[in-house]
Amino acid sequence: MQTLEAHVSIKVPEEYVLVKRTELQELRDETERGVTWGLADMKRELHIPKSLPWIREAVLKPNRQEIDRKNGGWCVFGEGTGHRYSVQPSGARKWFEENWKRIDWDEPLEGYE
Repeated sequence: MQTLEAHVSIKVPEEYVLVKRTELQELRDETERGVTWGLADMKRELHIPKSLPWIREAVLKPNRQEIDRKNGGWCVFGEGTGHRYSVQPSGARKWFEENWKRIDWDEPLEGYE
């Protein structure tokens, strides 16, 4: 069996930096520390292709027990007129990643698409 050894040089453009994947995730987490999202922020940042009412009705409300801050979760539910939902980014990212398959993305909600 033959063995070849090669040394290759790859130029990385000046505006790029190579970092470990774990370090990149730590940097992302750090930028979100102490930040609170509203529902529109969550929709945008998590690239959720549904309307805000759909997200509330088809995802948040059915999973309230699990995600409500009162139960140790990542969402503060807005109650009544003028009260907004507040979302902890790191908790929402993790939950959506782990539960993506549980969500019925095709669930029709009249007037909420």
